[in-house]
Amino acid sequence: MREYLTETLILDKTAANENDLTADLYTKELGRLRAKITSGQKIISKLSPHLEPLNFSLIRLTEKNGFVLADALTQNHIEPFSQNLKLLAAIREMIFSGESDSQLWFWLKKSLNSQKQISFSQFLKILGYDPKLASCQKCHSKFVKYFLVPDQIFVCPRCVFRVPFNMLLLEL
Repeated sequence: MREYLTETLILDKTAANENDLTADLYTKELGRLRAKITSGQKIISKLSPHLEPLNFSLIRLTEKNGFVLADALTQNHIEPFSQNLKLLAAIREMIFSGESDSQLWFWLKKSLNSQKQISFSQFLKILGYDPKLASCQKCHSKFVKYFLVPDQIFVCPRCVFRVPFNMLLLEL
């Protein structure tokens, strides 16, 4: 059994069964992972308040047949503005488990803690999607203003109206 102490950004938490939760985390050292929270749904749970989405927390994980969250302590709570929630959704959609990226981690800490407008262009560039080199996937225009996350394509302002309204779209 291995034990880890790491900083994390809480992406999401969901019910696993009657008493337990599963947390979706992006950690500094381990990248994105899912961890089980035993008895996390109980009213007397001491971990649950520290595991709200958009919390930066210091956590202790144990690994034996999957990760189990043992301790958590909130370091900073970020306000749930729409751009912050879009960023969390994009991370859940685009980052795979086990991929650690220190450049992304430090950018997330700096961007979310600053309370300023998030630069989705910078986020995409870190992931390898540089908007300066992109063209619209539909009409091949060099003037791209949006990134369609599920399809991972760039679109221009003219073609964005062809995108279904319920798809995650990042404005650059």
